[in-house]
Order: sequence, then structure tokens, then C-alpha cells
Amino acid sequence: MGFMSICQRTKAVIMGKTTYNILAPDHLPLKDDGSLVVLTHDTSMKSPQANVLFTDKKPREILSLLKARGHTEAVIIGGTATVDAFMKAGLVDELILVVEPVLFGKGLPLLNQDLDRRLVLLDVKKVNQNTVQLQYSCSSS
Repeated sequence: MGFMSICQRTKAVIMGKTTYNILAPDHLPLKDDGSLVVLTHDTSMKSPQANVLFTDKKPREILSLLKARGHTEAVIIGGTATVDAFMKAGLVDELILVVEPVLFGKGLPLLNQDLDRRLVLLDVKKVNQNTVQLQYSCSSS
């Protein structure tokens, strides 16, 4: 719920190919407007949506591309490698975590790097009866 509204507000979403493959075509956060950037080594991929760009560019290049398209902020969703690349480049200002009432024994890590950074809690929202959304500042100070 909150995730979709953030994507609609920013109109710019960055995701990895695995996340794209899980969401496409019916559950992508942007339909025909905005910019949906998919990180992949297979830049020859095609999408039925004109706003989808498949790229192997580095994080700073992707931000420059989005800036040229008029975007001032973007949402990074899904994928350890994708989130890790933007965190490593120092390009993440905020981190939003949604805590769901589901426990599972195995999963993917959020990051692949050793990182020691203090986060500052900005907001806590109750999304529904059992789910909360935590918003943190990722400033390095």
C-alpha cells in the first residue's frame, strides 16, 4: 500500500531483473507513465511497456539518466545486488522497511557488503492491523 503510493509519487523506480521478472507484467509499480529502470546484463530485453528501460549502467549513470528525464528522486526496490550497489555508491538517502507478521527461516540478505552506518528513525506508520512501515534517514553523519 505505502510502497505503491511512493512509486506513484516519484514516478521513477529502479529494480533488478529478478524483481522485474517476479512483478512483470501485472504487478509493476508504474504502468505507462514515469520511468522504470531494470538493472540487467541483458540490455536487449524488451517490455510491452514503453517506460521500461533495461540497462547495465552504474548507479550514478542511472541517476543522471533519470535526472535528464526530469526526475528528482527514485525508489529502489528488490534485490540484494541492486540495493547494495546504490548503498555502496552512497546514493541512498532513506531506507523504508515494511515489517510483515511472517517468520521464515531462510531468505536473501538486504546487502552484500560490510556496512556500519547508523540510521535515524524518521517515521513509523501502521500500514494495517499487523504491518508497520519504518522510515530511516541513511545520512552518514
